[in-house]
Amino acid sequence: MSNAVVATVRTLATLAVLTMLVIPAATPSAGAAEGKPAAKKAAPAKKASAAKPVPAKEALKEMVEGEDVRDFRSFCDTWMGKLKDRTTYNTAHIPWTKGGAGVVGEYVSYGTDRTCVAREEPGKDPIGKITYREIKYRKEGPTETAAMGSAGTIVEQTDVTEIFRFGKGRWQY
Repeated sequence: MSNAVVATVRTLATLAVLTMLVIPAATPSAGAAEGKPAAKKAAPAKKASAAKPVPAKEALKEMVEGEDVRDFRSFCDTWMGKLKDRTTYNTAHIPWTKGGAGVVGEYVSYGTDRTCVAREEPGKDPIGKITYREIKYRKEGPTETAAMGSAGTIVEQTDVTEIFRFGKGRWQY
């Protein structure tokens, strides 16, 4: 069952509970206690015919936003894992050049802080947005080994926003 259908069912259940709390049922004792005649019981409702399944896009009646839209949180975690792997690769494969006091190398790393937000509106494809920081480091030293052991200096920082679309049953990029 899709997240949109589950959200719709939860909303309907919440409305049903709220309706029961706001509109109390008339009981014979309630009217009799005040000296008024008891209210007549309502006629029993007709049984509804079996509901037909509704496609997810049609079931969504209002905008839904958050990490849980179409399991965007899982996709976001996977995406950030790919960036972590890229950081590891970039650190291990720094292109070194001869500099003034030895060697100099720069590489790109990705921050672990991120925001993941997805949004789904009726009749539209869900959209997800991941925001994270890309950091360019420089390492220097007399040799490549010494430079690798040194702390890198931040050369540049960029906040990155990537936008994804949910289509054909998966998040696409």
